[in-house]
Amino acid sequence: MRVSETRAEGVARELLTIRGWQPQRPPRGNLLWKNEYRSYPHLLEALEGKAKKGKGGDAYPDFLVVTRDTVRPLIVGETKAEDREIERAISEACDPYGNALEEKGYKVLAAGVAGDDTGNIAVQVKKRSLSGWKAVQYRERPIQWIPTPQEAELLLTDARLFELQPRVPSAEVLAQRGDEINRIFRECKIKDEFRPAIIGAFMLALWHSKGQIRTDEGNVLKDINGACEKAFERAGKKEIAGSIRVPEANAKLAGEAVRICHILRLLNITTLTAEHDYLGQLYEIFFRFTGGNTIGQFFTPRHITRFMVDLCGVSKRDVVVDPACGTGGFLISAIQRMAENRPLTHDQINALVRGHLKGFESEPITAALCVANMILRGDGTTGIVNGNCFTHESYPDGTATVAVGNPPFPHKKTDEPVEKFIDRGLEALSTRGRLAMIAPASLLVKTGIKQEWRRKTLKENSLQAVITLPSELFQPYASSTTAIIILECGVPHTAQTKTFFCHIENDGHRLKKNVRIEQPGSQLPSAFGAWQAGTSNPGFCVTTTIPEYQEGAEWAPGAYIEFTDHPDDALKAEGHFLLRSLAAFHAYHAPELAAFREALTKGILTVLPYKSVSGRRAKPLTASRDTIGSLFDIYYGQKALHNKENLHPGPALVVSSKGEDNGCYGFFRFAQLIKPPFVTVPSTGSIGEAFVQKWPCGVTDDCLLLIPREGTDENDLYLAAAVIRLERWRFNYGRKITPERIAHMRVRRDVKLKGWIRERRSPADRFMMRAMEALSYSPGRGRGAKS
Repeated sequence: MRVSETRAEGVARELLTIRGWQPQRPPRGNLLWKNEYRSYPHLLEALEGKAKKGKGGDAYPDFLVVTRDTVRPLIVGETKAEDREIERAISEACDPYGNALEEKGYKVLAAGVAGDDTGNIAVQVKKRSLSGWKAVQYRERPIQWIPTPQEAELLLTDARLFELQPRVPSAEVLAQRGDEINRIFRECKIKDEFRPAIIGAFMLALWHSKGQIRTDEGNVLKDINGACEKAFERAGKKEIAGSIRVPEANAKLAGEAVRICHILRLLNITTLTAEHDYLGQLYEIFFRFTGGNTIGQFFTPRHITRFMVDLCGVSKRDVVVDPACGTGGFLISAIQRMAENRPLTHDQINALVRGHLKGFESEPITAALCVANMILRGDGTTGIVNGNCFTHESYPDGTATVAVGNPPFPHKKTDEPVEKFIDRGLEALSTRGRLAMIAPASLLVKTGIKQEWRRKTLKENSLQAVITLPSELFQPYASSTTAIIILECGVPHTAQTKTFFCHIENDGHRLKKNVRIEQPGSQLPSAFGAWQAGTSNPGFCVTTTIPEYQEGAEWAPGAYIEFTDHPDDALKAEGHFLLRSLAAFHAYHAPELAAFREALTKGILTVLPYKSVSGRRAKPLTASRDTIGSLFDIYYGQKALHNKENLHPGPALVVSSKGEDNGCYGFFRFAQLIKPPFVTVPSTGSIGEAFVQKWPCGVTDDCLLLIPREGTDENDLYLAAAVIRLERWRFNYGRKITPERIAHMRVRRDVKLKGWIRERRSPADRFMMRAMEALSYSPGRGRGAKS
């Protein structure tokens, strides 16, 4: 029994960690076990003479959750070995221990934890009211999770609060648990493409059975498959029930299944109802961390799907279709918006889905995972169709009012292009129905077939909005430039039609250790407000008409959003980067640069102005004062370097479209060197990753060169490069940087900003010279050899 009690204490520790408490002793953490109380006199005094019923002398609760600094008790807890002992655990936490602490003036919560890592887990939490200890609830049912630090603070400071909503654990916690399950899958020799179906089966089975799964190796996998089948049958989807199953013959998985079940029980999957979005969020996030991209499905983050249904103004009167619904994220967001501010019963949700939502998914496993996603949110008779949206007989024809989605991007020539899914979405809509879909940036800007598609689309529909999204949105699985396209069906675009263009840099999340975590400053609310009001904000959004729309003009927001001056902080940050990049380049390539300098000194290499090297003339540009076009002549790089395969090692520096190492491609035998200083700007490759060049060099023709005109000093080079780097969001592989597209960008030349650059250039220049002088070149010496 003692072993079991110790394991129960381990469960309590894990539950606390998942909910954001630090499991170490103060001041590093929040957790104290009963053998640790003697170090804290105020706790000993409060608990002195208190014992559990039937025992004499002093006794202490199994654990206390305390503040780190003052060690003030917040939660008093008792653990028991089996889940059926939960009432005893919570009773002892309340009396004597909770009462003892309350009598000493400490406001505390009482928590009971019962069960171990081999079976079910039970949790209860109570708070003292005027009439005694009362359960903390969610929708009139006792919660079965330990409150987070924020929830505990709210409960303890508001005497009237006894109701909590379940919260999904942090992305870091879920990533850690997802990594553990992935490790188990690897050890069990489960291939990547099968992992999403297996984790989906575990989650659905545990929820449907309320945790009543036998955990012995002979029955656990059989029980999981049986519970999954029953869940699909109840949802009226028996035909796809076999699409997500666990392999019953995998003996290794049978042995590890108890640990997977334990992780999911810790996350409260067996006890909550489907009326709250917790289970669905947990399902999607866990699915993402355990191989969600291995079947070709990239989750559209839930805050983006919600943003898109908000843009469409989805209401309970709408009929919503997703032609390629994947795991159902857009339809889930539509349900949530339809049911907003009016809690629905299970039957009401079913009726809403049957009459108003339709999703098509041709891949059976993904369709089954989508159905499971809907079941976990209360939809027992889901509107998901396992079929091809282009051929299935039940696909709506002009009867839907909203079409949403993130069509699969083609990976080979035989894949359907994104625009075909957009067309199919439009075919489902009635006149004035609204479509919102995610598309690659290439669809917005490319010529040829894409341009013809844009022209044809606007003959029959109007472009309402184009909103670019952060390039890291789908990381760590994919990095691509995407945008939301909103079209109004059946209303031809005209010269007077106003289109909203917007560029989102901050969607409220950032990438940290391959996990996108929340961050402040989301621009989504501002974008939504500007879209509704039809307003413009330079550098962020604009509401305007599209010139030459009849010829298939580009739809890229970067072509329409007005340029704006950047704040000092942003320019200084890029200036710092440019100076560090140049200094690092000198330190790393000091031996080659020493040899390069020697070749220049001996006249082995010659340096000429760009015009003399290339014979080209700068393209005439119309540019106002203090713009890149007025301060620089803008050229393309050298045609002689178009084919870099013909280069042979030598002393001369060649700069290319690389986005690192100050653009250095390497050192070669190349004689046509351009006189510095100037700025290089990749027009392909690492588009917009501008660098300042202070050495004579050859420049490949996938770069632009900014050659300073008379009156343009070296500080202007850094400021111009900084501006281009800050504006590189406007460009991509379909919309390359050209002289015309950067000539109008303003360069801030105020005295203070230029002085700031000058002050930091001096030590950087001294460092570069020391790096050069510290090494001398002699044949046969490697990089870093001391002179």
